[in-house]
Amino acid sequence: MKRLPSYLLALLLVCGCANTSNTPHGFELAAEYSKEGNLCVYIKYKQQVGGYDVSAICVVDTIYNGEFYSWHNPTAINGHGFIHFKNDEHEFVVENPLFSDGNLSQNKQLLINGMLIETDYTPFKPANDAINNMLFDGSQSPFFFFDIDFDGEKELIVTLWEGMYYHGHNAYAAYKMPVGNDRHVISPMQGEPFDELNDYTRIDTVKNEITQPYDFGIRFGGMKKYRLVTHTVFNEVANSLEERQSLELTEIEHFDWQHTEKTEYNACEPTIYHYKKINGDMKLTSIEKCPNDK
Repeated sequence: MKRLPSYLLALLLVCGCANTSNTPHGFELAAEYSKEGNLCVYIKYKQQVGGYDVSAICVVDTIYNGEFYSWHNPTAINGHGFIHFKNDEHEFVVENPLFSDGNLSQNKQLLINGMLIETDYTPFKPANDAINNMLFDGSQSPFFFFDIDFDGEKELIVTLWEGMYYHGHNAYAAYKMPVGNDRHVISPMQGEPFDELNDYTRIDTVKNEITQPYDFGIRFGGMKKYRLVTHTVFNEVANSLEERQSLELTEIEHFDWQHTEKTEYNACEPTIYHYKKINGDMKLTSIEKCPNDK
């Protein structure tokens, strides 16, 4: 077990000290998980990521590891994590209740409370080679930087390990980069489609579109398409017209599976109801009949 670097020594208070008055600012939430019996592991990524030095605290989910990974890898590092980003200008913390990555889930070292793991960062790779049709699709990266809202600035995308609870697929949280320099836990972007990012999300960086499935189950309920829309508004301060862009829901494909209940699963197809936003309202524009429809 390696000796903790000086900047991680302070973090040891999170899992090793019941008095939270000495807890580093921004890690108060982590202190809630510092009760007796928790197994805390400290992670240091060997490479800088996006210009940041990155470290993390993981309160290992020993119950889940014991039940699910015992047949595969009982020393896998998965649990409630707090990820610390720091460079010369900015410093902030991200909370991830489903923290892990490909390297940590394959850890073979015996887990000891307070130990330090130094690991390589796994860069994000799209699921295919077409940059204008990116799919996250089970990325092994624990976090990466990507312009998710097409505003020209990259956001931080954090992987929620197997966060869909659907065939082991991941979910994702997106964060705007903070402008201040503190160690507060920053909040993720809210609202559709940012609060529903997952392995099935498709991102078109040419058309500036995000396509998102909804109503998960044995079959998807449909697809939603969000597009970067430009509006002309009057700026009262400047007393002039200006253009502003926002990502808005523009199309819906609703899948109707009811008529295929007696059809073999591999052969069934839905009837698709197509909706588009017209003059501010979603309107039915066409119906794509299932070939099996009688």
